[in-house]
Amino acid sequence: MKFKYIFTFLGLLIITLVNASRSDFYGKKDNRPKLFKILDDHVGTIKIKIKDDEIWSTMKEKALLPAWDDAATAQEFETNNATLEFFVKDTDYRVQLEEGQFTFKFGGKGSRSLIKPGYNIKIKKGSIYDVKLLRLRSNMVDPTMIREKLSSDMMYKIGIPTTSTNYVNVEVNGEDLGLYIITNKIKSDFIEKYFGDKDTKNLYECKNDGTRFENNAIAETCENLNEEINDNRDDIKAFNDAINKATSVKDIEKVLDVDQFLHSIAFEFLTLSWDHFLSFSHNYFWYKRKDGKWIILLNDFDETWGQDYNYILYIFFNKFDYDRTYIPVHDEINVANIAIRDIDIDHKILKYLIHDDDTRFRKIIGEIVKKVFNPKVLIPRVDEIADLIRDDVANSRVVDKETGFPKGCFNTLGKNPNWNMTHFEDCTNYVNWNSNNAYAVSFGLKYIIEERFRYICHTYGINPETLELIEPRPKVAFWGIKNKYKTDYKGKDFFYDPLVRYTYPDLDKEDYMQEEYNADPEKNNKPTNYEYPLHSYDPGFVKPEPRELPPIAGMEEEQNAVDPNLEEEKCWSEALGYSCCKTCHVYDTDDSGEWGYEDDEWCGIPSLCSENKCWSERIGYPCCSSSCDVYDTDDNGDWGYEDDHWCGILEENCQN
Repeated sequence: MKFKYIFTFLGLLIITLVNASRSDFYGKKDNRPKLFKILDDHVGTIKIKIKDDEIWSTMKEKALLPAWDDAATAQEFETNNATLEFFVKDTDYRVQLEEGQFTFKFGGKGSRSLIKPGYNIKIKKGSIYDVKLLRLRSNMVDPTMIREKLSSDMMYKIGIPTTSTNYVNVEVNGEDLGLYIITNKIKSDFIEKYFGDKDTKNLYECKNDGTRFENNAIAETCENLNEEINDNRDDIKAFNDAINKATSVKDIEKVLDVDQFLHSIAFEFLTLSWDHFLSFSHNYFWYKRKDGKWIILLNDFDETWGQDYNYILYIFFNKFDYDRTYIPVHDEINVANIAIRDIDIDHKILKYLIHDDDTRFRKIIGEIVKKVFNPKVLIPRVDEIADLIRDDVANSRVVDKETGFPKGCFNTLGKNPNWNMTHFEDCTNYVNWNSNNAYAVSFGLKYIIEERFRYICHTYGINPETLELIEPRPKVAFWGIKNKYKTDYKGKDFFYDPLVRYTYPDLDKEDYMQEEYNADPEKNNKPTNYEYPLHSYDPGFVKPEPRELPPIAGMEEEQNAVDPNLEEEKCWSEALGYSCCKTCHVYDTDDSGEWGYEDDEWCGIPSLCSENKCWSERIGYPCCSSSCDVYDTDDNGDWGYEDDHWCGILEENCQN
């Protein structure tokens, strides 16, 4: 198949061309490590050669981890009996590391349970263009592989140091593992680079879920990066105690850089990140600066921009004391309208810094919207990143006919969202997908950017044209998260079909989109189809009964039933040892016929599929319902663009 890519921006059709360097995004004062500047316009390559092939075979065996476990139950494995070559094709950028100069091991926490494991490379002697610890992650839950990169870019624009992000292809012992996100790590060298503090003794990593002030987990479980002094925790205990005793913003400011903290919280809130401080309460560091003030540093950004945001999260979060039973199921939830009240899991520090008076927070939100959180900045950036990695993503997602898995996918027990290039294109743009087998919910990046921007501008009184705060702050009607009109999708069951493509075609009918509703903010100042409960720190709060976790798609027998219409015909592929597919999505064609891929196995495309007049459904796209404008033509046919997605044009519908 041959595709050319044309995208929409705020309703206008444009062709994306990248002429300047992607590094221009960072400006003249770019202080990232050299490695990431090099990789802005290139996808690099890392080739590792382990001396003994049996070591690599053993490492792949130890990658096995059941889908819902994490690194706490995973088998560890590392080796330093290997050589490493980093290079950028057609350039002079090249680094060679010999045996004993680095260690190669598994990396990640929750990501260890993905079908494609991640790795860490720790360099003992030398570096790869100023970086000594490399994190390689598959980011399998994100069909675009863009969220981590876009997040670190946004943090840079905000002015808060964090890990840098780009991309490399990885090969081990001649085996192509495909594309990985590459980031650095917050360590003592990071602190020295950005804060001038050499050999700091006050950098703590908070890895455990639920690391909060209220339960003293910050004082007790965050680990000092200097292991030799990890037992001496007086400073961080005093910090934890001071926050818990605080009864005002003034008290908090004695120990915490409040502006820096609120900028980080604003990032989480704007990008709908549930995997940092606000919700799951991990994936962050505390660092005590030389001036005695503590700051928060975030890392690990795969669960941002609405990725996997749905009511199931609040079931997993049940160990915390809170009430979010009002969060609707994910064919009704309007994620773009998530309020700070929804995403903050009752951190008492935010009572004083935001909930009692959000004037300061609003100013910070306005500043970030003007700098970076707007479609004029973010949507072109998404296109730049997508153009850089598209071919490498496609290479990574080729399914091996012998193993039945894409490249680098050794954890055959792990979560497998089954994303392909259709999902990459749709979710880079405006279409949303559920992979119910993996509980992976992925919103179209451009959809989230535009809708979230609209919500933020309305709620915080920001002019969407000038990006300036409107003063005095206007009173506005409440925009809620529970839609009256459900998603539109194709399939039998939104919650249990393995893969579900969906859109929100009726947003313009929702109350919050009506002029009459918004004209009366005094009347319409709170949710109408749900109620906010008390915060868990409020007097009279009662913790509700937990919601039941729904079954995983594919576990029930009726999930695996074949369409009776397809079952009746003779299945040509059975003679070759393969069943017939339940759908008509073609992944490959050979001399035998057309092949699909379902339930982790190849299957033959039934001949009944050829009777389907909509030719584009066979390659993962619907046919156009009304459009006859041809935007592109390839070997398959003529392509239109409708409702923010590509569609096949049926000639018979365009003859009038």
